[in-house]
Amino acid sequence: MSERLKAVFQTKPAGVTRLISYIMAGDPSVEASLRRLRGLADYGVDILELGVPFSDPMADGVVIQAAAERALNAQMTVKKTLELVQEFRKTHNTPLLLMSYLNPLLHYGWDRFVEDAAEAGVDGFILPDLPWREGKGLRTRTEKSVGNKLSFIPMIAQTSREQDIEAVSQVTEGFAYVLSRNGITGGEVEIPDNVSVFIESLRDSLQIPRCVGFGIQKAEQVRALAKICDGVVVGSALVKAFAKLDQEGLEEKDLIEQEKEVFTWLASLKR
Repeated sequence: MSERLKAVFQTKPAGVTRLISYIMAGDPSVEASLRRLRGLADYGVDILELGVPFSDPMADGVVIQAAAERALNAQMTVKKTLELVQEFRKTHNTPLLLMSYLNPLLHYGWDRFVEDAAEAGVDGFILPDLPWREGKGLRTRTEKSVGNKLSFIPMIAQTSREQDIEAVSQVTEGFAYVLSRNGITGGEVEIPDNVSVFIESLRDSLQIPRCVGFGIQKAEQVRALAKICDGVVVGSALVKAFAKLDQEGLEEKDLIEQEKEVFTWLASLKR
């Protein structure tokens, strides 16, 4: 586990909870992605998620599917994503996780990929199509290759089997990505009592912090979740906000000013 990621959960959050945000690499361009990563870090995001575009993102809703399509049309690749991280690391130290499906990473070559990711400054991975128990082989292989530089973040849903939660309960580093609902990313979600009870129950089951995502976009949601978890993830709402700006055809100077309003909105969620 990287020192950058470890430090986030060793210190009190600046605000009601820790904030994790997601953007798609290469949407709509490498330059815009880099500028937005830097902006998010400057405005106090605690952990960044950078999506690796893929043509069949089965866990994602229409907003992130469209972002992946735009990035692929802009010729974004795994290699360019790692180069983007490398550029970000020249100026910023905010922890950064790659959120990806296995297909493009295996096509790149797993051993080569983890070595290049560690060298670029990636802190870990969120892999929606790799169940935790089934991923043991790749985690072991990664540790042999780059030591403990890269964390694998387990995902837990209300539909997770008891044996899957038991397997995650043995994890001592990183955090658990807890789904606020079943299904795909995007849309708005209310947090019903049964979900809150589920999230609370994981406090006793897990040794690692719990961060909740899928459908988070309002300050009221963040404040409610802050009472029962250790961080929140804002993804589709942020991607949608940036996409709306990109569609307005603004001059670059005006676009950059409008992006600051998005950063300000995001930062306000955890006040």
